[in-house]
Amino acid sequence: MGKRSEANRQTRVRIARALLHLLGSKEFSDISVTDIVEEAHVARASYYRNFSSKEDILVNAGRLIMDDFGKAIGEIDGGCLSHEGVVLTFRYFREYRIELLRLHEAGFTSIYERLFQEYVACAAKGRIPRGMLRYGVSFYTGALFNVYVRWLENGMKESPERMASLFYTMMAAAFESFMENAKVDKAGGAYCCEAASEER
Repeated sequence: MGKRSEANRQTRVRIARALLHLLGSKEFSDISVTDIVEEAHVARASYYRNFSSKEDILVNAGRLIMDDFGKAIGEIDGGCLSHEGVVLTFRYFREYRIELLRLHEAGFTSIYERLFQEYVACAAKGRIPRGMLRYGVSFYTGALFNVYVRWLENGMKESPERMASLFYTMMAAAFESFMENAKVDKAGGAYCCEAASEER
């Protein structure tokens, strides 16, 4: 990477971290470009050279959050697919609760859900059968992220450990229900996994 490219990368990082810091004390709609460049200690021209809008910064800021998350969870066997990893997931995102709550209230939650899904999809390669990867990851991350969002909305009264336990209990119940429904009423013509296996 050339010196200019590295300087631009560092500028983007500083601007993204500045926005995250400002979100701790201001609503997203109240944050101005002036606020951001002053917090980041960069020139206004540097801002416009790297970003077209505040919304554009959000994706970069989200990637910073996910990069930090990946470093924190990287040494856990199974990553965020394991119970220990889910505990750390709730614990880690609790650190960003103010910023993420403000973004959620401003309608930008989907950005972070997509980035979280992308991260888990990469981490899950080799751990989940290839045929299940796309939909399995969507199911798992959608469930985990939306439980997190509801916890965020409710003021995070429960501990990360309690939330991880609740999440795994709900996942186990959902899987058990799926397996039961997959075996129902072959005689009546209902679609089921067993019937699909016989057709193959």
